[in-house]
Amino acid sequence: MDRLDDFDLLYLLARSNCGLILISTRCHVLANLTTRIRSSLALTEIEFPSYKTDELYDIIRDRVEFAFRPGSLKNEFIKIASVAAQGDARTGLEIVRKAGKKAEIRYLNEVTMRELEETINELNKLKRIYPFDKLNEHQKAIYDILEKKRRLSSGLLYNEYCTLMKSPVVDRAYRNYMRKMVNLGLIKSEGKGKWKRYEIAVTDVKTNQCAYK
Repeated sequence: MDRLDDFDLLYLLARSNCGLILISTRCHVLANLTTRIRSSLALTEIEFPSYKTDELYDIIRDRVEFAFRPGSLKNEFIKIASVAAQGDARTGLEIVRKAGKKAEIRYLNEVTMRELEETINELNKLKRIYPFDKLNEHQKAIYDILEKKRRLSSGLLYNEYCTLMKSPVVDRAYRNYMRKMVNLGLIKSEGKGKWKRYEIAVTDVKTNQCAYK
């Protein structure tokens, strides 16, 4: 569902007696569904919670035993990677993999705190920047407005966006842009219709300023 642009497709499939399994990495995606679509789907929600730190530690340590030479990655560093992963097993495994590569490039016999810290910092920076880089110039302009105002109603935000841009998009395209930014986790929304409000969810994501035309 994170990739879906037109949620009306769900309504058409549901009304055509299709059995649907909807998968999303962001729980708030379902909040964008209209009452018409939600009632047609008759959803049963199943949540897969994030891993706990001790669970991540067991997962990462198990992989390390197969991928690293004995003694080349200390258990205390695996624990640090488990905490830094924040419940995401893929992130935890990527931390130890990249840290191991760094140690290998430096001709070290074992991973040190230096390689671990560098890898964690790099991944944290990438996690912040990547969603923002997926936005077009109109979405970046909307994000900039929200970043300054922190929180605005949908109507006021659209008016400020139209004032800023020489060739603003129509209202429907604007709503699609907002839906995508919510799905990316950059902004949060609450309320419905004219009462809908948006606020910033992620800061410090921009690599450079966007030049508006």
